[in-house]
Amino acid sequence: MKRPVCCIDPTIPLLAEALQPFVRLYCLPGTELSPEILKRLRCHALFVRANTRVDAALVAGTPIRFVGTPSAGIDHIAVEELQQLGITVIHTPGCNANSVAEYVLVALLLWAAFPERRLSTERLGIIGFGNIGRRVASYARQLGMEVWVNDPPLARQGFRFPEWVVYAPTVRELCAACSAVSLHVPLMRSGPDATWHLLSYEELALLPQGSLLVQTSRGGVLDEAALEAILPEKRSVLALDVWEQEPSVNWHLVDHAVLATPHIAGYAWQARVRCSQKLVHHFAKWAGIVIPETPFLAALEYVPPPPTELPWTNPKELLKLLQQRRKLGEDTHSLRAWRRLSPSRQHHAFRTFRESYPRRYETLSLPEDSLPTCQ
Repeated sequence: MKRPVCCIDPTIPLLAEALQPFVRLYCLPGTELSPEILKRLRCHALFVRANTRVDAALVAGTPIRFVGTPSAGIDHIAVEELQQLGITVIHTPGCNANSVAEYVLVALLLWAAFPERRLSTERLGIIGFGNIGRRVASYARQLGMEVWVNDPPLARQGFRFPEWVVYAPTVRELCAACSAVSLHVPLMRSGPDATWHLLSYEELALLPQGSLLVQTSRGGVLDEAALEAILPEKRSVLALDVWEQEPSVNWHLVDHAVLATPHIAGYAWQARVRCSQKLVHHFAKWAGIVIPETPFLAALEYVPPPPTELPWTNPKELLKLLQQRRKLGEDTHSLRAWRRLSPSRQHHAFRTFRESYPRRYETLSLPEDSLPTCQ
């Protein structure tokens, strides 16, 4: 094709720098997008964040033929509608998986510290055994935890889970058996594997008192009203990165959280670079052009390396190291401070915090060939 015209969200890291020499580029936040603008600019490709809804109403009748988003979830994209219009849709599953898995690990270590408990005597239930769930399982195993998993779509496909994983056929069975539960499923409102309010009152009631619940998937997978109702009885400890009414935050749940953050679990710097890099790779292939990876490689050169030996046998030291590099405690403190603001200013703070998120660095890593695979 001729020189492609691209409209990108300016807060996607390194994207403009990588594309600028090869396309005609317009930087527009999602709030400014409209069919009229996309027609006037004659855009062929659109790159948006997860807070921008892209459907047929936005792009029908425009030159748009490629939509990319640097996120694992795509519930903000009407994929079928766009595909019916001949539009290619690209997202970036797996690119931020390690970042999210580290967030879960921090939550587990905080839960273990107050009051002090031995994670090697606890069971972690993982709902969803995809890119993130498998990394969480591997890290939990290194801490000596017993790992339970629920993932009906995988099970129906005939996959055999690793021998060190206990498979729970239902979410309720998993909740009844585990003292910590972490959610890693996409948001699906209908169908045989619908996940809307996957954890509601009946499931939450099965958790033991003082259990840990980690929510980093999508708002709506967890029924927040049901959780509010059952908290006085269960006294659960929470780690919440996504919210049912984003950008609104459930302040009652924040009061019970060791981590409460504005949808940034997957925002470690390396993860953000990988997401942008993958988008550019797919766009270049779609457009039939060659785009060097120089900006991405250069960005990763300056990542401060973690210690060669990680203190897996010393949970307190491991937590200290992760907190120093990810600063999730500081992010939680920032969110708590927004409570004094009006609702509209809270929403603004939520969005701007994500858009201007500072560089925070991953510590852990897992070679792809070391991840648990299903035979």
